Amino acid sequence: MNEPETLANTSTRDQGVWPYLLPILSFLLLVEASAYVTGVSAAVMLVVRVAVPLIVLIYFAARGCYREIQIRFHWMIGGDVLVGIGLAAMWMAPYVLFPQLRPAGESVGMDPMMAGASGVWLVLAVRMLGFAIVTPWMEELFMRSFLMRFADVYDADPAAGDDTPPDFREVPIGRYSLRSFIVVVAVFLMTHQLWEAWVMLPWAVLTNLWFYYRKDLFAVIVLHAATNGAILMAAYFLSGYFMDADGTPISLWFFV
Repeated sequence: MNEPETLANTSTRDQGVWPYLLPILSFLLLVEASAYVTGVSAAVMLVVRVAVPLIVLIYFAARGCYREIQIRFHWMIGGDVLVGIGLAAMWMAPYVLFPQLRPAGESVGMDPMMAGASGVWLVLAVRMLGFAIVTPWMEELFMRSFLMRFADVYDADPAAGDDTPPDFREVPIGRYSLRSFIVVVAVFLMTHQLWEAWVMLPWAVLTNLWFYYRKDLFAVIVLHAATNGAILMAAYFLSGYFMDADGTPISLWFFV
């Protein structure tokens, strides 16, 4: 009779760090595997690399593992969205203005036609689900809920009189320390492609600062979602709109 209640109230400590690691690890492994498939197989892999992390997130969320996320809709959410869209413009502008910054190779970026002309909208819908919903949740849970707090407590030694909380979950969300700030920015850089470093660095720094201001994990998830969603929509609606100096239309699909 009481089993569902017991399951829902399971201590997050009993789950260890897996609620934060498994979603992003499964995603990174599937992204790596995606590099070896093309055509319809690439479309199938696109679905898989969205579905697997999403299922893992739902599994742990159902067990109460993400209690630090307080979903509240109020006027400040509009600010989170606007900041996210502004950062999307910051992310894309250098590559539109300076062609030498763009990644080389015909295979760079997403091919919206991977499932054929009739499947374009399905491909875009799946990509939007992954890029603007699943990715922000799993990355922010890992980066700014787990990693940012774990960086401050991993070497805590209460026996030596250290008053640092021994468990990262006891560290308040959005608490600033130079160590955790540097660690999060560094890991963001390491987990993205080298050509993105020019914009990843300021994006990580500015979103950290916004997070310290908001002290709300859901706020930075919304910001991240707005950035990614705006980038994907720009790739769809604005590809071919901008021109290089020689008049060649610029495809923006390399962003996604």
